[in-house]
Amino acid sequence: MTSLKEAALSYAKKGWAVFPVRADKKPYTTNGVMDATTNLYEIEAWWDKWPAANIAMDVGRADMMVLDLDPGHSMEDLEKNVGELRDTHLSSKTPRGGRHLFFSIGVDEIVKPSASKLAPHVDVRSFNSYVLLPPSKTKDGVYEWIGEGKPAYRTDELFRLSNSGREKHEDRDEWIIEPDLDENVAPAIKWLREKAKIAVEGEGGDAMAYATAAHLKSFGISKELALELMWEHWNPRCSPPWTADSADHFEQKVENGYAYNTSPPGNITSAYSGARTSALFEPVVSDSGSGHEWKAGRFRLVDRAGMQNIKPPAWLIEGFLPENSYCILFGAPGTFKTFLALDVALSIATGFGMGANACWPRIVTPGPVLFAAGEGRPSISNRVRAWEKMHFVENEVPQFILCDPVPMISEDFESFIKGALDASPEGYKLVVIDTVGRAMQGMNENTQEHASAFTKMVEKIQRELGATVLALHHTGHNETGRARGSSVFGADADTIIKLDRRDKDYVVSLSMMKQKDAQEWEKKKYIRLNEVHLTLETKSLVAIKATENEYPKGDKYHPTEGDQEEVMSTLNEVVIETLEQDKSKKWSNNAMAEAVAKDARIKIGSSQLRQKHLKELGEDSSQPASQYYNLETGMWCYGDN
Repeated sequence: MTSLKEAALSYAKKGWAVFPVRADKKPYTTNGVMDATTNLYEIEAWWDKWPAANIAMDVGRADMMVLDLDPGHSMEDLEKNVGELRDTHLSSKTPRGGRHLFFSIGVDEIVKPSASKLAPHVDVRSFNSYVLLPPSKTKDGVYEWIGEGKPAYRTDELFRLSNSGREKHEDRDEWIIEPDLDENVAPAIKWLREKAKIAVEGEGGDAMAYATAAHLKSFGISKELALELMWEHWNPRCSPPWTADSADHFEQKVENGYAYNTSPPGNITSAYSGARTSALFEPVVSDSGSGHEWKAGRFRLVDRAGMQNIKPPAWLIEGFLPENSYCILFGAPGTFKTFLALDVALSIATGFGMGANACWPRIVTPGPVLFAAGEGRPSISNRVRAWEKMHFVENEVPQFILCDPVPMISEDFESFIKGALDASPEGYKLVVIDTVGRAMQGMNENTQEHASAFTKMVEKIQRELGATVLALHHTGHNETGRARGSSVFGADADTIIKLDRRDKDYVVSLSMMKQKDAQEWEKKKYIRLNEVHLTLETKSLVAIKATENEYPKGDKYHPTEGDQEEVMSTLNEVVIETLEQDKSKKWSNNAMAEAVAKDARIKIGSSQLRQKHLKELGEDSSQPASQYYNLETGMWCYGDN
C-alpha cells in the first residue's frame, strides 16, 4: 500500500503542488494552500515531521478546477444549469460518498471557488483552494481514485457560470414592457454592429454568444428576434462566423442566454424604467405558506406569521459588507481610504480571502466591481497593479471596472448606469464612490435636502446595478468622530466604518460605528499599508492585514478568558514544533518568546508571551516530560526533567 509520503511525492512529480493537512482538513503549515509546493525535499521534510498528514492539492496551480459533489447533489440539476459536462478521466470518491470531478483549465485562467452556486451540494475548487487526494483519510473514511487518467477540459458554460458575479434576478423572466419596441430594436442593432464583443473560436466563443444574447434581453428584444438580429448583424463579425451547419448550436447559445440571464427583460431601456415606476404603486400580496407579505412601492409589510421567514443578511464580506447595502467608510485626510476601498473592491472581484496577508477572512459572494474614482487613472492603475503583485500572483484582476469621474447628484446620471451595464451586463456586486464630496460638487453636504439627494443616487445604483454601494467620506473639520455633513448620511447608511491613523504610522484602525442588520464588531480591526515596487522608479502602497505587534501602542490584543484555552493549545503546539526543529538546542525564555511570536497562529506579542503565557506553559503538568521550562534557570530544556 502506498504511504501518504510516497503519494505526496508522486503527485509533486506530476507538477501538482501539495501540502500537509490534518484529519479535519486544517493545514499543518502556517499559510495553508499558499505553502503548497512541488519541491520534493520540502515535501519529504513535511511528511517526516507529520507522517500521518493528509495530502492537499492546490487545485488552481495545477491548472485545474474541481467540482466537489457532496452527498445529496443532483447531476440532473447541475447539468440543467451548466450544460452537459464532458466525461473526465480524473475523479475520486470522497469518504462521505461524494465525488471530486477534475477538469483542466487554460494556463492563464482563474476560476473562483464557490459553495452551492452552480447547484445545491456542488462546490467549486480552483484558485487558492484545495482538495484532499487519495489515500488521505478522515473520520468518515478514505479518499479513493475512481479514475487516474487525463482530466477533461472545462466547458465554456462551466467556466462562465463558475465566475459569474450575480445570482439570477427574481424578475428575470417577467416582461413588464412590450418586447421588440422600435425604440429598443434600433439601438440593439447598432450595438451588435459596432460595440458588442465578438466570439473568437477557442477563446470562450460560446460564452460570448451567451452573454450577447443575455444583453439583447436587457434591450427588451424577444428571444425569436434576438436570434435573427445576432445572426444578421453580429455573427458575420465573429471569428469564424457560425455556418448554416452549426446554426442549431448557435440557436442553443441564444436559448441559454435567455434561460439563464440574470437581469429583468428590458432593464436598460427607458420603457422599463417607466413601467417599473408605475408597477411600484401596485400593491402585491404574496403567500409564503406561513404568513403573508405585502409590497407597495418601496414599502414592505408582513404579518406576524410571516416574520419568521425574514432572512438574515447575505454577505459580500462576512461580518462587514452585506449584499445590496449602503456603506460609508470615513476618516480624516491621509487615513488611506482609497487604498482600503481598493482592497475591498479587488478582494470581492477576485474572491480572494485566503493567505496570511489577506485583510478579510472570507469573501462570501464575489463578483463584478465598479470603482468610480475621483482622482486620475494612472495612480489608480498603479495601485491595482501593486495589489495584483502582492495578493494575486501578478495576475490581472477580472471583473474590475474603473470609471471616472464620479457621477454627481446634480446631473442626469443615466449615462453612468447605461455605461456600467454595457461594461458588465449582469450588473455588479459592489460599486465604490470615491468620494461623497466629489459626487456632491456644487451642493451643500450640511443640508438634509442635498444629503438625501445623495441617498437617492445610492438607491438608484443599488436598484439598477444590483450592487452594494461603498461611499468614501471625510470627517468633519471639528468633529473627527463622525462623517462630515448632515446627520442624514449616518442615518441612511446600513454600515459605517471609521478609519483612524496615528501620526504618520502606516497602520490604520477600522472601527464599526453602525451595522444595521447584524452584530457590530466587538474589537477594532487593523490594516497595514505595505510598500510594493512595480519598477525601480515606481512604487505604491497595498493594504495587508496587520499583525498584533504592529498595532499602535495601547491597542494591543489581550485574550479574554474564553480565548485562553485556545491560546494555550495553539501556543503548546507552536512551542513543540519549534523545539523539534533542533532537539539539541537550549532556549532562553526571551529567545523562545521571540521565535514563537513570529508564527502567524500566535496573536499576541513576544512581550506578553515572556511575561505570562510561556511561563504558564512551562508549569503545565500536561507537557511531555521531554520538554519543559526551568523556572529557576529561565531555560527551555529538552530531555528528562
